Amino acid sequence: MTVYFHGSFGLNRKRMAGIIGSALKNSKLRDQELAEPFGYNAPFTARYRSWLHKTGMIELRYPIRLTELGKVVYENDPKMDSLTTQWFLHHELTTDPDRAEAWHYFVREFLPQNKNFTKEDLLAGLTEKLRAHSEQHFGPGSQLNKVILRKILECYTKNEALGELKIITEQKGVFVFNNKVKKKGPWRSTNQLSNAY
Repeated sequence: MTVYFHGSFGLNRKRMAGIIGSALKNSKLRDQELAEPFGYNAPFTARYRSWLHKTGMIELRYPIRLTELGKVVYENDPKMDSLTTQWFLHHELTTDPDRAEAWHYFVREFLPQNKNFTKEDLLAGLTEKLRAHSEQHFGPGSQLNKVILRKILECYTKNEALGELKIITEQKGVFVFNNKVKKKGPWRSTNQLSNAY
């Protein structure tokens, strides 16, 4: 299971689209060259390649290659701006616990039981869920859990990530789960996804 894959870089659709665009134009570019337009070094691209894989856009390999569903997304929305694309990324990120365990836990287990929650509530839940992997790395007081917490909340509150889906909103330090949001997807075939655009 993948727990900590993002480092200090959160989900950012503009950056993800930029990396895909550059990689598809020149398949020989490596992480360092793909990161240069953003002002970063190779680890930046490695983190975003991981995000792209976790969200179902690319296969985990070199050169960067779109999945079949990723091709549909990129052909219809190369800037990755549309709500359909955001719902696709959300479903892919949260469906498979082996691909992104903390996101799967947050959406599939934590939110259904917590219509309102604080950062402390989510941190306690993440600690309980993840500590089985390593008490040292994910037990009480874990700095990694605090980063994962921050990245999950940013993912669903920042517009450059998936905040436009309005799955959660923050009100005076309390996060509110909007279980009435009109969802799109998930899509299991290229035809279904193409028709959504």
